[in-house]
Amino acid sequence: MMRILIVLGVVLAAILMLFGIIFLIASVYEPSRIITGSILVLIGLVILFYLYVTRPRSPTRYKVELPAGVQTKVVKCPQCSASVPMGNIRIISGITYINCPYCGTNSQLSEEPKW
Repeated sequence: MMRILIVLGVVLAAILMLFGIIFLIASVYEPSRIITGSILVLIGLVILFYLYVTRPRSPTRYKVELPAGVQTKVVKCPQCSASVPMGNIRIISGITYINCPYCGTNSQLSEEPKW
C-alpha cells in the first residue's frame, strides 16, 4: 500500500512539474503565466521532497559471530540490577546502549577490564 502511494506521489509531482514547465515556456506570450508555472513546479518539488524525507527505511541489523569458546554473561541494569533481555541492547555508532524494561534507565554498556 505504501509503495502505491509513493508511485502515485511521484507521478503527481511529475505531472505538476510538466505542466509547470509548459506554463513557463508559454510565458513568452503572456508574462502572467510565470507565476502559475513557478507555483506548479514548486508544488511538484515539494511533493518529491516530502516523499524523499518520509520514505520508509529498513533498520540496520548487525550479525555478530563469536569464536568458539566465548561465553556470554547476563547483562544487568546498573540502576536496579535487573537482568536485561538481549532485545533491549542497541549498538549506535559503535557504542553499546542498554534500555532496562523494568526501571526505564538508558545507559551505556562498558566492558570491564579482564585482569
